[in-house]
Amino acid sequence: MFAARSLFKANAQILKNVAQTRNMSVIATPARNKVSTGEMVFLISAMVVGWSIVPAWVLCNIKNYRTKE
Repeated sequence: MFAARSLFKANAQILKNVAQTRNMSVIATPARNKVSTGEMVFLISAMVVGWSIVPAWVLCNIKNYRTKE
């Protein structure tokens, strides 16, 4: 029983010295610089193309996937 207590105290001290403590606060505010319409269109289209590439590739090559054994 005493060994368990001393082991727990030793671990607590190690964690206190080794583990990082983080004190953070986040304040949500509006963006400082607005994103232009052209940038927004470019970013949205890049995301849509990025999400669609793999499914489109699979659909175009589905015959190859089915014939492989």
